[in-house]
Amino acid sequence: MKKNLLRRAALAVAISTVSSGSMAAGFFLQESSTSGLGRAFAAENTIGDNAAILARNPAGSALFDSISLSGGLTYINPEIDAAGDITFFFDTPAGPSSATFFDTANDYASDAFVPNAYLAVPLDPCWSLGLAMYTTYGLETDFDPDWLLTHVNDQTELLTLNIAPSVAYDFNDQFSVGLAVNFVYADATLNTKVPGNFPLNPDVSNLSILDADDADDWDVSWTLGALWHIDDRTRLGISYHAEIELDLEGDVSSDILPTVALPPVLQPAFPPFDNASVTVPLDLPDTLELGFYHRFSDEWGIAAGLMWTDWDDFERLEGFFPGARLDIEDEPFNPLVLREENFESGMRYSIAGEYYPCEEVTWRIGYAYDEGAARDGLNRFETEENGGFPVTWRNLAIPDTDRQWITFGGTYKFDEHLSVDGGFAYLWGDDETIQDFTTVPLPTFFDGESTNIEAWLFGASVNYTF
Repeated sequence: MKKNLLRRAALAVAISTVSSGSMAAGFFLQESSTSGLGRAFAAENTIGDNAAILARNPAGSALFDSISLSGGLTYINPEIDAAGDITFFFDTPAGPSSATFFDTANDYASDAFVPNAYLAVPLDPCWSLGLAMYTTYGLETDFDPDWLLTHVNDQTELLTLNIAPSVAYDFNDQFSVGLAVNFVYADATLNTKVPGNFPLNPDVSNLSILDADDADDWDVSWTLGALWHIDDRTRLGISYHAEIELDLEGDVSSDILPTVALPPVLQPAFPPFDNASVTVPLDLPDTLELGFYHRFSDEWGIAAGLMWTDWDDFERLEGFFPGARLDIEDEPFNPLVLREENFESGMRYSIAGEYYPCEEVTWRIGYAYDEGAARDGLNRFETEENGGFPVTWRNLAIPDTDRQWITFGGTYKFDEHLSVDGGFAYLWGDDETIQDFTTVPLPTFFDGESTNIEAWLFGASVNYTF
């Protein structure tokens, strides 16, 4: 039995194989607030016009003189299209043969709602507390059942929740520091199946290859931040979010893999794919964010931000099967390398302007450039394993690319207590070549590209200060 067959069969349990439905580098979600959306999230860890700053900087609770609440919702409407030639390889009585079909997958990144809620509580002139509930990673993709590559990617979902209590200390209203403890919950699902109306064998259409449902885990991490009030109009912010290390545990099942993955003589060494236990480690990167805000007149202000994300830690996907007892050509089965991703760290650059025509109204406009995490070029490891078929680092699950954002938003204050925010953004990325190869249920080569990567985002939130 070939190592590649088992690796590709087990790839479907890589429930952390995610897509760019999140519409940010890798699978990061920027959408922590509506006011930040209008600024393209420039200096989101610095400005503090509402309690949502706590998602980016725990020192932000020191900005408030009284209890402040903020809650909102962002609607993400992404569109990712793919098209290319799909070649199936099979044996016939006359010898090896192949069949090539051209197929398209339109709008396979699902819409999503991203909620958030924040509370800032000053205790005295120096100490303050905060509570943030938000998400920083997530996705959902769902391909049409007749897409000829549903055996590679069909339905993928990753949901995360970050609950972050924090404390901050203010030094003479000029410099404040804060620390948050992040309780992170993640839940993931991945389903793959034989394509509907499978042209080479309609009898196996829609059979499940692997279903991995509701794999989840909790982890505890931390965030450290600081704010420096240079003067009444100028502020600097810095914040660091430590990495998150999850071990997603779940069960996997299959309609066909018990007979495909291993010959019968080896079946006892491998757990049957019928609610089999699997653990997939998922390391989410640490980030460092810098922000600058300056109000250079009563009517105008400017914000700028830099964010570095340490995607270098996301090197590969590995699956651990507790019931497996098998080595393949001296390669230990546990862990089984599912796919080499080899992400690279990148930067996000953002700049925004704010206009204050009156005390009640604030208008915002922003621009951001977001470097993708997926590498260019070929994955030499996978290319060699597949007998020379080119496999790009970028794949249909992660068609990651550099992105640009254009955003607009505003705030209306009803009185000194109540205000509402609104904002929207349009973002887009370049088309990219995608080549991939799999052996389940039979050798298949995809030679195509992502033909469209764009998204519209709309947000609304309510803020109340007691």
